This record gives sequence, structure tokens and C-alpha cells, in this order.
Amino acid sequence: MEINKHKATQKLQVEEKDPLEFFIPDCCCPERYPTPMVPSPTSCVTEEELEEIEEKIDEANALLLMLGLGDDIPSNQMFQQIFDGVIGLEVEIMLNLETPKKVEGRVFLVGFDFVLLHNSKVDRIVPFQFIGEINIVGRYAKPKHVLELRTIDPCFRRDLTYHFGEVVSASPELLQIFFRMGLHVYLLLLEAKRVKVYLDDEFFEGLLKDVNKESIVVKVKEEMKIIPLKSIVLLEKR
Repeated sequence: MEINKHKATQKLQVEEKDPLEFFIPDCCCPERYPTPMVPSPTSCVTEEELEEIEEKIDEANALLLMLGLGDDIPSNQMFQQIFDGVIGLEVEIMLNLETPKKVEGRVFLVGFDFVLLHNSKVDRIVPFQFIGEINIVGRYAKPKHVLELRTIDPCFRRDLTYHFGEVVSASPELLQIFFRMGLHVYLLLLEAKRVKVYLDDEFFEGLLKDVNKESIVVKVKEEMKIIPLKSIVLLEKR
């Protein structure tokens, strides 16, 4: 009878144990099995190759987003994205005119509402509103000089930080970096220089005398020509 009482006592003790326990003494093993802290590589390619792949994925996603939004994207933004992707490449642009005109050059700068094409002889400024078709001619991009703000003078850095609006508005280069230059802003850089301005059915060649948001003034021989910006289909500077 005593043996039976002992067994009954053991059975009662077992039933009172926490059901989540494994009845293993604490001294036998640690609470948590140590896991080796070894970083796992995210890919079998090198970091440089991985960065290049991620950039291409981002570009593809941006293109898919643009196609998905369709007409909801402003035309200026659409052209900005297109030309940003071919900076440094030779392109052929067909102007959407009554008599189609072809313009060629290397994409050098993408403004807010225009693109600047560059070659060894002439710079061509093409407003977005007259672009009908874009074709890539070259396969290899020419490296473009990128303005770096990380190495600017400390005093200028302070002025840029505390007087951002005043400093940026006085510099076309900074306007391009932060906001993209509009056509009328970029043309301020060409004042007092000879330009050739193409309209739909005529052109004027002379000295650029004045620029404002709505029009430019070109001195053709002794006559001043006021040309609305919205009428300019192409502008050349040699």
C-alpha cells in the first residue's frame, strides 16, 4: 500500500507541472540556443553590379508608373523623364509642325519645359510643346559634368542654407539643380549673344536683346522683333 501511495504522489506532482515544460532540469541546457551571427548575402553578384541592377529596376518601375498613369502625367514631366534617361546620347527629334522638321544633337541639359541639344558647332534649344517624336541615334553616352554641392565653399554653404531663396533665385545653375530652369530663365544666359529663332513658317537671326516670361526681343539688323516664347519651335546659338 505504501508503494501505491508513493506512485500516486508522483502522478499528482506530474499533473501539476506546467504543460508547456519539457521536464528538463534548468542546468542541462541554456534558455536559448546561440545562433551564429553571420550576415547573409542578399545576392551572388558584387555590390557594384547589384547597385546597377537596382537602378535599372527603379527606372523600369518609373516607366511602368508613367505608362500606367497615362494622360494624368503633365507633358512637361513626361518629357523630363524621357530626356533624363538619354542624357549624353545622340537623339533625333521630329518637330510636330505643318512641315515636319528634324533636329539632331546630344542631350546635354533637360530644363523644365525644354531640352538643350549640343554638338561641336551649335547648341539647339527645343521646347517640349513642339516635340512629336524622339529617336535615339547613338548607343554610348558621353559623360556629363555634374555640379557637386558637397565640395562647395563653407561660406557659400552657409549662405545657401540660411538664404536659400535669395541665393538660388540669383543663380541659373542652382535653379537647374533644385527646380529645373524654365525656358525664359535659360535664355537670360544668352542675352547679348547672336541666336537664330525658328517659328513655324519663318526664322529670325540676330542679337538677343531682352527676355521676359512671355517673350524675347531679337535685334534683326536695325529692327527689334518681339517674339512670343510660345511661338518658338527651335532656337540655335553658334
